[in-house]
Amino acid sequence: MSFSTDLKTEQRSHMPKSIHCRLALLAGFVSINGRLEEVDGKTALAIRVDSDDTEEYIAKLVSMCSGIPRDHLIAQNEKNHHRKLLVVDTEEKDRIFAKLKLRADDTRVKVAKVITERECCKRSYLKGAFMAGGSVGSPEKAYQMEIASLSEDEAERLSDILSLRELKSSIVTHRDRYIVYIKDGDTISEVLGLMGASCSLMEFENIRILKGIRNDVNREVNCDAANMAKIAKSSKKQLEDIEYIRDTAGLDSLPEALEEMARVRLEYPYYSLKELGYEFNPPLGKSGVSHRLRRLSEVADKLRG
Repeated sequence: MSFSTDLKTEQRSHMPKSIHCRLALLAGFVSINGRLEEVDGKTALAIRVDSDDTEEYIAKLVSMCSGIPRDHLIAQNEKNHHRKLLVVDTEEKDRIFAKLKLRADDTRVKVAKVITERECCKRSYLKGAFMAGGSVGSPEKAYQMEIASLSEDEAERLSDILSLRELKSSIVTHRDRYIVYIKDGDTISEVLGLMGASCSLMEFENIRILKGIRNDVNREVNCDAANMAKIAKSSKKQLEDIEYIRDTAGLDSLPEALEEMARVRLEYPYYSLKELGYEFNPPLGKSGVSHRLRRLSEVADKLRG
């Protein structure tokens, strides 16, 4: 499978816990793949999906956000091996429009900015938009991430969300689409982190490390590679422990110092111990960061029994 396919599989494995982030994720998806169609004399909301797994994920999300039963969503085949979910009932369609802050623009739908007021909702919206129209080229060949939209306004909105984190992107037109694209490896890593794709981020970084080794034969790469691999390996284990605590007991069950450490590590999954220390006020030394991460690992081990 491609890197993009693996990334979207990882994205579908997680569902936001808060209702506002679920709404933002669904709004991001609909902003790219939603449109209005005439069905049996009614104006229906059609949401295009590219696989059975995506169909089930979006159908579940629609039900969770709006209360519309799964069997009320009509699945139909489209050309080019795609399918779409239809919301035909006018009352149910209006309910989704109200929940997601949608408005009609001819056959397209647009999302009000209020849906992404929170920082966490911006991340969820970005994730939904990427699931709908995004792709990442194989990092072994080139660094390229894209999100394709039919609307220039939507492309500018996504670019603005990225710019709030000082992440640079560009917009180009191709046929009838507006494409937000990134061609910088560091920025792509940041975006993967923003979308919560920790496994894909680790894989991307590992590939970048190996690629850098091959392309820089004049440096003492063996030592550097060992250090980077060690950081990637230890970071992955730390993330697994923290995510296990989050998904079982919850991060708020931790002492304040450990909860802060857990949230900083989740936000900066690829930082070294030294870099993580700078995110605290006052800053922590490497030994202090290492001690807290060891304690988090012990908590996770106890929870695992």
